Amino acid sequence: MNTNVWIESGSKLMRETLCQEARRWHQIHQPPATLEDWQAYRKALLDKLRPLAGTFPEPAPLKVEEYGELHMDGYRIRKLTYQSRENFRVTANLYVPDGSGPFPGVLAVHGHWSQGKIAARVAARGHLLARERIVVLTVDAFGAGERGTRPGEFEYHGKQLGLSLTSIGETLLGMQVYDNVRGIDLLQSLDYVDGDRIGVTGASGGGNQTMWVAAFDERVKAAVPVVSVGTFESYVGNCNCVCEVLPEGLPTTEEWGVLGLVAPNALLLLNSLQDGPTFVVSEMIRSFNAAREIYRHYGAEEKIAYKAIDLPHGYYPEMQSHMLGWFKRWLKDEGGGWPCAVPEIPAVPEADLMCFPNGKRPAAVKSVLEYVAEKSAAHKKRVLASADVTNPEKKRQDLKQLIKLRDGADYASRGPAVSGHDGERPYAKFTIESEPGVLLPCLRFFPLKSEPVSTTIAVHPGGKGKVYSAERIDAQLHQGKSVCVVDLRHTGETCWDTTMDSIDHDASRGSLWLGRTMAGDWVRDLLAVRSTLAAEAPNTPVEVYAVGESALAAVLAAALFPDFSGVTVREILSTYVLTAVVPTQRMSVCIPKILSWGDVSSIVALSHCPVSVVSAVTPDGRPLEEDALSKWRDETQSLAASFGNELDLGG
Repeated sequence: MNTNVWIESGSKLMRETLCQEARRWHQIHQPPATLEDWQAYRKALLDKLRPLAGTFPEPAPLKVEEYGELHMDGYRIRKLTYQSRENFRVTANLYVPDGSGPFPGVLAVHGHWSQGKIAARVAARGHLLARERIVVLTVDAFGAGERGTRPGEFEYHGKQLGLSLTSIGETLLGMQVYDNVRGIDLLQSLDYVDGDRIGVTGASGGGNQTMWVAAFDERVKAAVPVVSVGTFESYVGNCNCVCEVLPEGLPTTEEWGVLGLVAPNALLLLNSLQDGPTFVVSEMIRSFNAAREIYRHYGAEEKIAYKAIDLPHGYYPEMQSHMLGWFKRWLKDEGGGWPCAVPEIPAVPEADLMCFPNGKRPAAVKSVLEYVAEKSAAHKKRVLASADVTNPEKKRQDLKQLIKLRDGADYASRGPAVSGHDGERPYAKFTIESEPGVLLPCLRFFPLKSEPVSTTIAVHPGGKGKVYSAERIDAQLHQGKSVCVVDLRHTGETCWDTTMDSIDHDASRGSLWLGRTMAGDWVRDLLAVRSTLAAEAPNTPVEVYAVGESALAAVLAAALFPDFSGVTVREILSTYVLTAVVPTQRMSVCIPKILSWGDVSSIVALSHCPVSVVSAVTPDGRPLEEDALSKWRDETQSLAASFGNELDLGG
């Protein structure tokens, strides 16, 4: 059967709805009119941004360790690690000019080159600036270069892997910022570096880090972010990396606000005329114009500039020439900031720049997976031992806040139905609007000869077509039940995001930027469908059948609201605790700080109705064996008992 409700594709509607919300936030955020107002705004903004980015612990001793040195023409390259957090080390190369100094220091951060600091285009900045008598520290971003999951293998640190940090209250953005701030600590600790002349530069994800580090750390006197500035509005609905995601970022500020935090220090934005919509020059100029107002308040308008260069996304020699001129002006008091000639860069084999070319790294050089596995287990153990586990109503209220469940969850409207028959099965196709602009196509089947004794809402992350089964629906209809197959937002007919090999990548990112979670939005969708069905038949029970990532939304709805008569789930995520395998669950399961609250078992334990868990999976999608599933059920029942909840947990 054709399960589509809409004749014309509605796949772009949800993207447009997200973009419209982002546009509204963009309009709300406006630059303060005076320096005094800006300074008050600045303090409040920093107080909001730091907790959103993650934890910034008291600095641990750097404990620099070296692994060799390369001698070049006029400079040398030291291969080293430093301690960013306790028992957590960063791999880096330090480019040091010959002589005693003191020299300016520059932190060079990279984007999505999986080789990290040793990639030729990244290392080029070290060679170039060292020849200009500037010390350069190039670091491996967390999860990239020599900090990947498997020593000696390079990987992309974004998608589900990078997003897994949010479950323990961190972000990939914030973890990198803290590593980079500690890199500035390292530069300032060197007697041959002038600690008052510090710069930072990088491209793409490295350009994003350049902006955030310069915003958070006033020691940065000159910054050059490359192919990375647009607007936070343009981040929504378009593609960029998890390392550039700040949950609740857009309700907090626009990108001009973060650029404004750099003022009155020198800031040069380099963008590409051939870039994609996220970092398109026109979006950068919107942020530049607003940030320039802040520089004007300081009387420092000459310290902010931009250049649009007719090249693709990258950090090409022409861009390097602009960066070099900017740093020479603001870090060396040389020239007027104009582009400088870029000499030929020496080719150094990547392996020669590695701290651990044999792939054997110290345990303190942790990957994202190792870090999250260690911290997630500790978070869960701690929270399950806390007193909160005995207060179910407080747990429910805290959970509502975590999933960002919006007020007015009972809002729902229904469009006209189109009726027909699938064989002998009567059906109706209609659309429910769960909140303004969010349309859910629904396909409802009815029993042949009687009013339904109950209604089952059936959902799947792949949409109606994935959950529709004539055999399963017939079984329900023969029991006198009605079945309503629904596309939750961003799924099925409303799915617009099939990014890379990670469906929900941009939908999840956009939701997080807007201060939402997809799980929370799906709960609202389920409530809207339920309230619509209940309005038509108030005394008819409503249950939910959910598969995969949508199963999480089903148990969340059952935990938070007493509106459902039962929930049946298949392939539900069993835990947010990671072990030794990279997660593959869709990014729609992301709930920032969830492990500071509990785990999936805690959610199910709070259910107001019976929950039948047919099957459960690990974060990397492997089915739980019967013994593991039995232990999971035991944990859930134990938690339910501590909540005073007589949970019916079927098999």
